[in-house]
Amino acid sequence: MKGHLSHSTIDNIGACLSFACAAHCMAAPLLITVLPLMGLGFILAESTELVMVASAGAIAVGSLTWGFRSHRKRRVFLILGGALMLIVIARLGVSENAEVVFTVLGGLLLMGAHLVNRHLCRTCQPCETVDN
Repeated sequence: MKGHLSHSTIDNIGACLSFACAAHCMAAPLLITVLPLMGLGFILAESTELVMVASAGAIAVGSLTWGFRSHRKRRVFLILGGALMLIVIARLGVSENAEVVFTVLGGLLLMGAHLVNRHLCRTCQPCETVDN
């Protein structure tokens, strides 16, 4: 239908947003002096990070739930749970170096959840049994 996003498109958007979140976390320490000089200091702001994390998490929960209705594979939620756990650990006040590592790994794992979900949705054959 015209004007509607497909499930695959939403997973692609979610995977890209998750990767952008991880890339933002990796690049922030390197760009902390350059971006403000270019007028792009807002990219490093805490609020920008919170918006990215919240958006990526919300899209992931929605997309994976939508996909689960088709493929019935719970493993996508295990991946999602691991990703969110890493991001929460990063936000709870670990050292700055550990925060970057946990957030990047969480973002990449979140991206992986979308890619697994997309694969499962594309290869799913409608069936009557639930195979987890």
